[in-house]
Formats: sequence, structure tokens, C-alpha cells
Amino acid sequence: MTWLTQPNPCPGLFYGTFALDGLLLRLRLSGGYLNRRQGETIATLLEQWDLERIQVTNRANLQIRSVPKAPSLEVYQRLQAQGLASHNPHLDHLRNLMTSPTAGIDSQELIDTRPLIQALDAYIQSHPQLSALPPKFSIGIDGGGEVGIGLRSILPWEHRPNELQFSAVRLDDGIYLHLPLGNDTQVFIAPEDCVPLVAALTKVYLDYVNIQQSTKKPRLKQILEDWGGDFYLKQVKKSLSCPLVEISGVALPSTGGYGYLGVHPQKQMGLSYLGVSLPLGQLTAKQLREIIKLLEKFGLEDLRLTPWQSILIPNIPNLQVGDFCEHLSYLGLSASCTQADASIVACVGKSGCSSALTYTQNHARELSEYLHHHVTLERPVNIHLTGCAKLCAQPSPAQITLLGIEIDQDGESVEGYSVYLGDKHLGDWPVTRLPFLVQKLLS
Repeated sequence: MTWLTQPNPCPGLFYGTFALDGLLLRLRLSGGYLNRRQGETIATLLEQWDLERIQVTNRANLQIRSVPKAPSLEVYQRLQAQGLASHNPHLDHLRNLMTSPTAGIDSQELIDTRPLIQALDAYIQSHPQLSALPPKFSIGIDGGGEVGIGLRSILPWEHRPNELQFSAVRLDDGIYLHLPLGNDTQVFIAPEDCVPLVAALTKVYLDYVNIQQSTKKPRLKQILEDWGGDFYLKQVKKSLSCPLVEISGVALPSTGGYGYLGVHPQKQMGLSYLGVSLPLGQLTAKQLREIIKLLEKFGLEDLRLTPWQSILIPNIPNLQVGDFCEHLSYLGLSASCTQADASIVACVGKSGCSSALTYTQNHARELSEYLHHHVTLERPVNIHLTGCAKLCAQPSPAQITLLGIEIDQDGESVEGYSVYLGDKHLGDWPVTRLPFLVQKLLS
């Protein structure tokens, strides 16, 4: 079996991305939705490959590390049949469509974004010319609810911006989707016109790339800096039949932090959803299999991946929430929003990445275990352990950042971290001293 498409710097499914710990594959799930049958397929695949765990990424993808060999044609066909892989392998590198994990169940949302996500996904899958877009050309749709994506959270570390970030807003004459283009250009469009606008926006992007004949495809913000938002929008309007509204000074409502963790009532009477934290964003194959069994036992159809490396389980009858949480606790999982490790993030580290200087996964687990026994929190604290300065696991700023370095200790090089509280540097510390330092910072 050979790979079906050419290698790409951004991990995918149909081409090999090699790391120190083996092949790295990424399943892109539009909107982060995973139904029971898909979950069973993934759990079976992990068991067949003799892999222990899978990871939820910061874009609500599923990432599989240490894959022993390229998937077989039968595996690809099975994943495509289950909606877990693009039907056109050449579109596989594109980032998944992002939306709030509470779409359709959020009591405060202005629109249910799920139909828009489905329509956009169908458009992308049926237009092979979009394979010319770069991997980082990302699209997100925020329905205006209590759990938002983009830049609406009051906590900067929760921000998950996109190249094209649509946000639902209420204007005097109805609900619109807001799209910023550059520093000054603010566009508003009816939700039903979202797909035509994306079609026009991507066409102009590809036209620019063809005109410039760039060897490296630019980010959208670079084109906007070159052309300006107004000129870019002028080109978009040439191939757009639906009306656009341009208004300045419209503020988007902010959301509270950690709104996706814990037990929350849905807009559907008598139902709640659970936001479940995952240690370092990881699920074991056994946990995934047991969660699927739980869904079936309680008559539930699906779960949702969040862009904060957790999972969300919707539509649980209020009378069954306690039982469901108890079953989760047997699996070592919790819907509590006060867990010390609920927002600890770590890259793969030295075991899987040649750029990393520290074994971040091991250190994150040790830190999490220590904090669990020594610190009581009212809410999670975002601690980001990164093996190098690329910040792959969490590009947005953390409350506490631990940057992997090598420290000279008695003439010997040992692993350590540069410690930052926000953007304030607190010095360089050996690994052995980290738990005590972080405990002091949290006290």
C-alpha cells in the first residue's frame, strides 16, 4: 500500500507524516461530531493497530500517533463509508470546519450552525479545485451562544481563531453572520448566503495566488495586508449575487470561560449536556469503547469533540445525569470543572518530535498527579507545557507557560523549563522543581 496523496506539512490521513514515535495520522471531523458507529470504527482500528490511545486536538480533530504502517485500502474505504475521511483524498489536508460544540443545544445561541457546517462540508467535498487551498485556510462559524469559538471568550487561551471567522449577531432587522476582513472591513450576510460567500472568498484567494505565482501560499491576512480588505471585498462582489451589509462598530458578545466543562442545561426542556475533561486531551481505546457502550445504554446517538481537547455529551435526560457521571468516573473521567488537570496542555515532546527538548507528556502527567493531591482549585488553570518555542499544542497564550529548555546543573545538562506567568518570565527551573513552583503559583 502506498500513500494516496503527496506529503503535506500538516498531518492528515491519506499521506504519511513521520515522527520519532512512528506515523502520525489525523482524522478531520467537521464540527467535531462523532456518532456511535464512527466511534466503534475508530476503537476497532486502534485495537487492530495495537495502539493504546487517541488524542483530541485543539481544532476538534482526532489524532493517532505511533501508527505502525500505512492504512490499507480497505481501511480507507471503511473510514470514507463512515464519514470519517474525505471522499477526495486531495482535499484531506484542509482544516476541519469548526463550530461551537454546543450548536443546536445552547440556550443562548442565535442560530443552530450545524446545517451550515453540513452545507459547507458538502460544498468543499464537491469542488476539487479547493484542494489548491493551503492547510491553514480554516473556516469557523459561531452561533452566538454561551460557548463560542473564535475570539469571544474572556480567556485568551480559549481563543480558536480561523482565517474566515463567521459569528452570528442580531441586528435591527434580523440575525446575520459577521465576518471581519482586514482591520476596517466588516461584512454582514444572511446565514443562508454563507456558502456562496465562502465560494467567492476562496475563488478570490486562489485568483491572487495564481496572479502572484507564489511558491509558498500566503495566509489570508497577508493578502489582506497587500490588497486591503476593501479591495479584496470588491473582487469578491464580482462573483457574488447575494447582498452584503457593511457596518462598523458592531461588538460581539463575550462568553465566560470554561463554559464547556461540567453539567449544563440545554435549550431542550429536561435535557442536559456534560462537558468532560480529558487528561492531556487523550482517550484510551478502552475508554472510547466504553463511552460508546454508555451512549447506547442511555439511548444517546453521538458525542462532540471540543477545540479545547475535551468531549461533550449532549441530550442526557436530567434524571439520568447522576448515573451517567458515575459511569464516567469508573472510566477515570470527570465532568467536574474544578479538576486540576482539566486544562493542562502538552505537546508530544521529545518522545515523538525532534524539535522538542523535554519529555513534555511525562512531565505533564507527573505535574497533574502532583497538583491533584496538593492543590484545590475553584476552576481549572491553563498550564501549557511545550517542548520548543513553536507552541504546537496551544498557539494562544496560556495562564502559565512552561517552555522546554536544557539547563546546566553541576556541569551536566538536564531537562528544564522556562516558566512564564502570563508574559512575565519567572526564570528557568529544572524539572524536579516544577511541581513545587506551580503549586506555589496556584496557592
